[in-house]
Amino acid sequence: MSLEVARIKKFAEMSIVIMLILGVITLALAPATGHYRGFYLSVFLGSVIVVVSIIYLPIVHMKKSESAKDVAVPAMQSLWVSTSMGLGYVVTALAPYFKITLPVAVTLFIIGWIMLLYGTYALLRLSKEAKVPLAV
Repeated sequence: MSLEVARIKKFAEMSIVIMLILGVITLALAPATGHYRGFYLSVFLGSVIVVVSIIYLPIVHMKKSESAKDVAVPAMQSLWVSTSMGLGYVVTALAPYFKITLPVAVTLFIIGWIMLLYGTYALLRLSKEAKVPLAV
């Protein structure tokens, strides 16, 4: 494996782990949401992030390829899902419909922005470095 592919692989793994940790945090916050709608929202979005990250992390980690594209594509697929779920937190966490307690709602809103911004950065960086289009 070339040095460039190893560097891209390390960044991809780190990015998926970051999303996994943020997903676990949102799952941990679910019981503190204060209402069943907020609870289900947090459990659903957090579970999607955690499951997708757990599925894709070994795929990226075990990939033995000389091509950066082969490493970047599954990582970008995982990051697309996690970034989208982060957008879900940004849009819904503070919505009155979900009746999430304010401290937890603000925390989920901030986590959503972190996921959205970091996910966008990671997707753009992987796309540029591996020369892979964003639509994978």
